[in-house]
Amino acid sequence: MYLQGHQAREDEEALLPPEASSHRTRWPSGLGNTCHSFSPRAAFWQCLDFMRPSFLGKRSPVPDATEKSGAPSRKPYSTEYLDGVRGVASLIVFILHWTHIPYPSVNSGWGYKDHTSFWLLPFVRIVYSGAAMVSVFFVVSGFVLSHRFVQRMHRQEYTELFAGLTSLTFRRAIRLFLPAFASSTMAFVLAYLDIVHVPKKVGGKPFHHGLSSYLEYLDMESNPWDWTAEFSGFYNPQLWSIAVEFRGSMVVFLMLVGLAKTRTAIRLAVETLLTVHCFAHKRWDVGLFIAGMILAELEVLLQKPKNPSRRKIVNAILMLTIVLGLFLCGYPRDHNTATPGYKWSKYVWPFTAYRRRFWLAVGAMLVVGPMAFLPSVQSIFLTRPARYLGRISFALYLVHGLGNRTIGKWLLNGCWDHIGKEGTWPYAVSFVVSTALYFPIVIWASDMFWRGVDVPSTNFARWLEKKCAAPQTVR
Repeated sequence: MYLQGHQAREDEEALLPPEASSHRTRWPSGLGNTCHSFSPRAAFWQCLDFMRPSFLGKRSPVPDATEKSGAPSRKPYSTEYLDGVRGVASLIVFILHWTHIPYPSVNSGWGYKDHTSFWLLPFVRIVYSGAAMVSVFFVVSGFVLSHRFVQRMHRQEYTELFAGLTSLTFRRAIRLFLPAFASSTMAFVLAYLDIVHVPKKVGGKPFHHGLSSYLEYLDMESNPWDWTAEFSGFYNPQLWSIAVEFRGSMVVFLMLVGLAKTRTAIRLAVETLLTVHCFAHKRWDVGLFIAGMILAELEVLLQKPKNPSRRKIVNAILMLTIVLGLFLCGYPRDHNTATPGYKWSKYVWPFTAYRRRFWLAVGAMLVVGPMAFLPSVQSIFLTRPARYLGRISFALYLVHGLGNRTIGKWLLNGCWDHIGKEGTWPYAVSFVVSTALYFPIVIWASDMFWRGVDVPSTNFARWLEKKCAAPQTVR
């Protein structure tokens, strides 16, 4: 009963909203009978009903227990705010990918040569710091994948720990790769129809679009054995992180098994040493997953100070830590060591191009870590818009690249043709108008992808797990 009651929370996975694990898509009435008596009219209305965004859906006709009893709505579980963090981070990645083509200057920092736009200021540029948000994804992954199991370690509930861990490990690949493959298949079909253009060369060699190239791409997308943190994604470029996410998850699961019965001090010492070792060997991605584990352990361990004055001091320090993290998350891609505010990074380790990934990773840890102890900050990510973004975050991550290259590109070019692109203001107005038209379309498409692909993938993973499970023997 314990496992059944808590199984939904086992899907608190980065890029994968936990609601997807327990959400049941409310198909229109009569759908189950369409295979026996197909009605074009009914199918048409069912399609329209499915296309309606979930936030416009009708209220469930069966009230839950809290509604029946008149009890207040449920209290958010301890890591629910991270769904909102994940949602906002996914939106920021989308903003970067939409912005950096028409405005390549966003890759440079404020103050470099003639780059003095307001949007390039360190804290302002957070709204499109997509690379930093990938680091946030990985920290959140390590945190939420390990949090419940750390709680069970402290309660010495090892049977439940191992049962939940084996279930989550079995389903992880399906939950990550099945929706990603669906998105990649959409990209391949659009490329076949000449709607999405593929590169003429990949890795310096001529690229030939076809089935073999598509299969090669799927193999690259799902390959955790190549330790490079990205690959040239010629059908869906941003999906390089899916294999990295899977690899980091497996590292977390292995460490949970290996350290489950160790003392807390030993566990923290091993995790800290491994984190330092990862960053020293340029494995920033794995280091972030393990750092998330450390943060989860600290969140379980540390109690809020009872002294109000001491609490204010702690909160002030935590807020300053977040501010420093946000500053580092604004670390520019281009000319970073020549940008005011970041020139110091030229004189400290690391001394290579790896410095950008390193400082973005440090910034992500400094932003996510203090949130666990700041309810006021958590409340920002528990608002309805943030929680909605959390539900569709994985779908938004998978869908927006195709949207940018199709509808988004068409809208932007149309605005340039009708409004103009010569001069600063016509160019900017065209971009703003196309953005206002395009963003709701992407959110709508992500909502449908979430309900049509992401949720069914979750259900399929659970079904396959049950079918593959060995029968339990009674002793």
